[in-house]
Amino acid sequence: MSLIGETLERCLEAETAEDADLIMLRGQSRTLTVCEVKNGKVERFSRVNLGGIGVRVLMDNKSWGFCSTNSFDFESIETALKNAIALGKATSKPNRKQISLEHSKATVAKVKAPLKKKPDLEAQEIVQIPQQACDGARGAGANIADVKATYLCIEDDRNFLSSEGAKIQQESTRIMLFIDVVAKQSGLLCPASENLGHTGGLELFDEAPPQTFGREVGIKALDLLKARPPPSGKFPVIIHPTLCATLLHEAIGHPLEADLAMSGGGFGNRVGEQVSSRLVTIYDSGLVPRGLGYFPYDDEGVECKRTDLITQGILKSFMHDRTSAATAKTAPTGNAHAWDYSVEPLIRQTNIGLKAGDFSEEEMVEDIKEGLYLEGTFGGQADSNADFTFGFQNARWIRNGKLMETLRGANVAGNAIEVFKTVDAIGKHAVLRPGACGKFQFAVQGRIAPLIRCEIMVGGMGG
Repeated sequence: MSLIGETLERCLEAETAEDADLIMLRGQSRTLTVCEVKNGKVERFSRVNLGGIGVRVLMDNKSWGFCSTNSFDFESIETALKNAIALGKATSKPNRKQISLEHSKATVAKVKAPLKKKPDLEAQEIVQIPQQACDGARGAGANIADVKATYLCIEDDRNFLSSEGAKIQQESTRIMLFIDVVAKQSGLLCPASENLGHTGGLELFDEAPPQTFGREVGIKALDLLKARPPPSGKFPVIIHPTLCATLLHEAIGHPLEADLAMSGGGFGNRVGEQVSSRLVTIYDSGLVPRGLGYFPYDDEGVECKRTDLITQGILKSFMHDRTSAATAKTAPTGNAHAWDYSVEPLIRQTNIGLKAGDFSEEEMVEDIKEGLYLEGTFGGQADSNADFTFGFQNARWIRNGKLMETLRGANVAGNAIEVFKTVDAIGKHAVLRPGACGKFQFAVQGRIAPLIRCEIMVGGMGG
């Protein structure tokens, strides 16, 4: 066990700990490196070492108390424990309903995410990664007006100990590269963006060299200068994995998180019912290799196995922490996650996936008389009822079973549950995509998305 783990174990044995029904201790040491290059110039460079202890206690089986400290010495952690107990007692009232927790095994484990090339670079070498991406985009053509490339590296060492006997250490490295490009001609501005990311090391850029990556995004932005806006209306569409990943995470994934579902979200109490096309199988798993949501264990010490959420259109489960699992009389799914030690865990997705189907792209296109092929994402919003509005970056007309001219981006909107009922084809190959989420706390997560064919409302400006 690490030195942090030994100190946490000592804290669990302190006399103060006897006052709590349950204690969960999370120790974390993090190195966060960020480098941003804009139009060839370094705008931001930082490397910060963060760390501390989060203390969460259950008092009288009725209330939680939480406190954190950025010190690792025993005295500071014990003080945080005392404060958490005091806060828990202050909110524990005689008439308050008891909190039930689903059982969790007292797991003892030490895991390290696979890493081929450590990101132990000098500052000048790190700068070259976003600089090359920026150069690639700027070199795509004279009409590139603005480029920003951002490199992000998160190196984590997490320890979890509980009074139930759990002792878990997890080490991981996550690397991401974001690029945003704007092309300009005669007052017309056309943006394009893309990102790379995985749990792993610098081997990410062996597969996608930053300069090539940047150039591809630059060319996409330039091509949009020659395109016209898409039409408005409801169309049969093929949705590329870049947009499918956003739709899957925001409009389907969030409503399947138990805290939202059990508070009256779109999926409500529909477990066991058909909620989408029978071609649709959706799951969440913290064990997807290289996924940004690779977490073998969550922040309550529960193993993050694959959870089948929707199987052949039938709603099977929500994503649970131990509290919601007890309420639903089911097992926790390993979806209690906190961004860092200073905040309490929430029910979050890890790597949400849509199972691949049987169709090639050509087969999906050839059955459409008139429709659209939608690609890229500018994000958007969705609510717990699965109503959504998202931006896509570009489209292609489909006419008589053939891909035709390129169109600029616009929005799609609707209710994801209703949209997924119209899915009549799913692509053979699912793509692992990086993603981020801002549900009360920041988080990085993975999405596994194939092509899908469905009907959706497009809010374009063209004819």
